[in-house]
Amino acid sequence: MAKIVSIDKKFKIGIIGCVIAIIILTILEFPAPVGFETRPQDNVSMGWLFFFLTIVVTEIATIPLILKKPSLGFKFGIVAGVLNILQVIADQLHLMQPEVAPLYYSLLEYSVAAISMVLIYLSLMVNKLHGEKS
Repeated sequence: MAKIVSIDKKFKIGIIGCVIAIIILTILEFPAPVGFETRPQDNVSMGWLFFFLTIVVTEIATIPLILKKPSLGFKFGIVAGVLNILQVIADQLHLMQPEVAPLYYSLLEYSVAAISMVLIYLSLMVNKLHGEKS
């Protein structure tokens, strides 16, 4: 007999999948030889590095928190999604680097933004489900 998975677990699995997909796409955005970034990194300020590290820490913290403390984990999921979208907007507005991003790199960024919107949606759904249980 097939095991029935609750809607709550499906949302949590979806959030974990989104975070993993975003991390994989983020690795692909690294400079060569790891990723596809071709623009020189000399012009990127330390502030953007700290912003990037904040995003990564928030994404990684989302995984255990959504499993153990969903009432806190959904907040981290929303913050991670919003920060990712802000990073994409900042890069496309040339706030991070003055050079124009290549098309394939921009497509990676747009993918991160799209997955981040799904992450925000799933996080809100987890919050809605846990709000109804209380």
